[in-house]
Amino acid sequence: MRTRITAILVAERGGEWLDQTIAGIAAQSLAPSAIIAVNNGGPDGVGDQLLESGAERIVGLQTRVPFGRAVDQALQAIPAPEEPAEDWIWLLSEDSCPEPQALERIVGTVRRAPSVAVAGPKLVDWDHPERIIELGQSLTRYGARWALRRQELDQQQYDHMQDVLGVGPVGMLVRRDVWEQLGGFDPALPVYDDGLDFCVRARLAGHRVEVAPQSRVRFAQSGVAGPRIDRRRSVLRTAHRQARTAHLHRRISYAPALIAFFEWLGLPLYAVGRVLWALIREQPGNMLGEFVSAFTVFFRPHAILASRRRIRRNSTAGWAAIRPLRIDPKTVRTARMIDREAILASTGQQRAELHFISTGGLAVLVGTVVAAIAFTWWALPQTSLAGGGLAPLSPIGELWWNTRSLDGVPADPFAWVLALLGTLTFWNPSHAVVLFMVLSIPLAALGGWIWAAQLTDSRAGRALTGVGFALSPVLLGSLDSGRLPTLVLAVVLPWLLLAASRCRESWSWAGTASILAAIALAAAPILLPAAVILLVVGLFTTLRGSARVLTTGLVTVVLFAPKIVTSFAAGRPLEILMDPGVVTPYAPGNAWHMLLGFPEFGLEGWAGILDGIGLGGPPATLLVGILMLPIALLALLGLFTGRVGRTLLLSLIGGLGMASAVGAAQLQLTAIGDQSVALWTGSGLAVYWIAVLGLAATGAGALRRGAAPVVAVALITAIVAIAPLGARLVLGQVPFQSGKTQMPALVRAAGESDPGVRTLVVTAEQAHSVRATLVTGTGLRLDQLRTSLDSPVATGDDEALAQLVGGLASTGGEDVAEKLSAERIGFVLLPAGGDDRERADLQRLFDQHVALVATGQTDQGLLWRVAEPQGNKETPGDANREVDGISLTGSTIWIIQLAVLLGVLLLALPTGEVTYRPERRKRPSRRRKAAPRSTVVAPIAVDGHAASELEPAPGPDPDPEPKPAPDPDPEPDPAPEQPTDAAPTEDTTTEREGGER
Repeated sequence: MRTRITAILVAERGGEWLDQTIAGIAAQSLAPSAIIAVNNGGPDGVGDQLLESGAERIVGLQTRVPFGRAVDQALQAIPAPEEPAEDWIWLLSEDSCPEPQALERIVGTVRRAPSVAVAGPKLVDWDHPERIIELGQSLTRYGARWALRRQELDQQQYDHMQDVLGVGPVGMLVRRDVWEQLGGFDPALPVYDDGLDFCVRARLAGHRVEVAPQSRVRFAQSGVAGPRIDRRRSVLRTAHRQARTAHLHRRISYAPALIAFFEWLGLPLYAVGRVLWALIREQPGNMLGEFVSAFTVFFRPHAILASRRRIRRNSTAGWAAIRPLRIDPKTVRTARMIDREAILASTGQQRAELHFISTGGLAVLVGTVVAAIAFTWWALPQTSLAGGGLAPLSPIGELWWNTRSLDGVPADPFAWVLALLGTLTFWNPSHAVVLFMVLSIPLAALGGWIWAAQLTDSRAGRALTGVGFALSPVLLGSLDSGRLPTLVLAVVLPWLLLAASRCRESWSWAGTASILAAIALAAAPILLPAAVILLVVGLFTTLRGSARVLTTGLVTVVLFAPKIVTSFAAGRPLEILMDPGVVTPYAPGNAWHMLLGFPEFGLEGWAGILDGIGLGGPPATLLVGILMLPIALLALLGLFTGRVGRTLLLSLIGGLGMASAVGAAQLQLTAIGDQSVALWTGSGLAVYWIAVLGLAATGAGALRRGAAPVVAVALITAIVAIAPLGARLVLGQVPFQSGKTQMPALVRAAGESDPGVRTLVVTAEQAHSVRATLVTGTGLRLDQLRTSLDSPVATGDDEALAQLVGGLASTGGEDVAEKLSAERIGFVLLPAGGDDRERADLQRLFDQHVALVATGQTDQGLLWRVAEPQGNKETPGDANREVDGISLTGSTIWIIQLAVLLGVLLLALPTGEVTYRPERRKRPSRRRKAAPRSTVVAPIAVDGHAASELEPAPGPDPDPEPKPAPDPDPEPDPAPEQPTDAAPTEDTTTEREGGER
């Protein structure tokens, strides 16, 4: 029986690609018996080009339809054969140019095996024919499509392949009777998996499917048949959505009836799970596609039922015929591992090894651990600390509760940091603060060393940054005074710089940078202006990855939003910059002190030492300057020898840090008594200091072998510069005590039974001057502090408290019992210290007051109990008045903050995923080539659509140089990116889906 082969050519846009495809068909060593061309909703220029293809008939469709439906329209235009023949159809699109022997070799494959009903060619890249795009398809264990032999160089290594589960639609050779028997491609699969599903149904009907590796077809993947694969992210996301829709539809269609029903019913939950999975896999751009694809399938149950009927109608061999041709999980894992390494290598994303042990990282870590033990031995036996800037934390439930807005007062973003820190030791959150103080030195050293490893290969330079930052005056000074926010900043800062510098590489780095930036800025709000400047610089440096750069500020904006709104509404915008935590008085250093890295005036004890021997302050500045000179010289060397971009970045960071420190010294936004306190300069100096050390590490790298002795001298002199501060820490001369002794035992017992009871603490500052504070429950808790309640000027609450204290400290005045009851004050404490004479007068007056009952001397000072305690009148659930302060809006804001934080945390999780994007492809010209016409047409109708049937006509072409057809989908050329031979992963090209996860 004679074999009749009809080539069906589907075109949409025309132009250069269609010209090459037409030429490829004409050059076949085995010419097809007939050509049926389909103008699939394209402009008139496409029809003009198809006139020159030698097509027996041309079918013109008014609107674009899926490839399978266009093939059906073409089949209806095929005339009935005059004599019996074995009919085959060869499916081609305008972007699939067959090589000269493609048809002959694929026909030879099917002739050798009469049981073969479907065959597919080897698809190679249009611009790089040496690369294999596809050589057959299969299914994973869970029904995901798996493209065989993708993106490998064609070295005929797979030319022995034959039987496969399926092939794609492009270049497919299929017996016409099998096509009609199976009903062609499933209309529910218009883009993805149409060919694979057809082959699966052919296998179930007892037919064989093979590939013809020696039959090669160039394929441009422009979306005429199958998905459109382009470099643009929007195109790749659309392809991913289409792939997920096809996968879900097939998975339910192939499943047994009962399982299929529950799979369909669970699609909404599956959509939420896939959205979270896309976030974890660092693919936020696919989140919407995952959601839309699941609900698209969910709302099309009729399409699923129709597909199941198609499968059942011709299924004779059963699913057992499919199982041996599925891809096994081990092969999937191995292929993905190879793909990942190939993509990393081709895109230059493989990072050099740090060699942590051999280059001194372990030595730096061990050395700073020893230093931390020497400096913080007094904290090791404690489970909570109070004093200086420290206070215990609330129990874990209250700790997270205090991250909400209470009574209209927003929580400081640092409350979230404390909640996260306290959760590490949830059984005793205060213990996490103690452990963090002990570990702050080695953690800062480790971060500094890792950051320096990105700047230089010099071992000495890395050690200088790690040790120098861990033993910096800022960090040790904060440790000495209990400034927990600055310790948090010092630990986080190196890792933030690392993540921010690499945030364009992946969403994981962007999410990590977003969380670290929020932690750092929550601990040091004075750095907000500097952070905004750095964000703008990062955006305008290059537009590549701008979405990821913007993501680095997401968590910060969400956490600071309530405070920003309330601060501006209250007319106090600078309140946003206030330091969180306990405010402690200090004298900011002058410009010279800050240039040397010392935030406080006095150079941490040097001024006092030299004053004691009669030399005064300026010699102390000169002495410390000489001790810091080696680091300054190394930084200057690095400034002139390092890479321009790197040195400019470090200089900008250092300059912004110094500007923040100088600005903080000028802003006095809080007060203690009648003394205004400037913002802490140490936050800006921490940024300044790590930038200086980064330049010094770069300079050490320029010295090569001479770096070790110079760095050794620099570290020794720097350690001498902080010797007075280190001596205080080693000797345990710190203002801390156990958190359990913060308040007298009687107060703690009352606070545990009634957390709402308050204690009035009156401190005798000086003659006729006292300072009064209210402490709730068992004592001051760090997470309860809110900077919005602090003000450098007296508020109405301050005046009311002053009147109350005045009433207690006077004889014959008004009865304050009702005021004490209204304020829920159960105790009055007169701590030791201050002016002794004023303290004695206060003691005498309190003893005489009828509203107070003396309880005697305690370790914390003299204590009085209010005659009629007002604390225990409410149930434990009503003890906290703040509960009534939670509004629906406040709860909603808190839920949004928590959701964003968890979402970015999932985004930051390292998954090992890599992203592949196709290389830039040269866009084809839409201009027709001038050629003589050989046919004239007379219109006919095919299945309700406009069509044209061509008849020969003499005469030259009346329009040899027509205008080019307009491009229906114009696109700007994307930015170039380094090409790669690596295999596209399921994440980007979606040829390999994630269904097997």
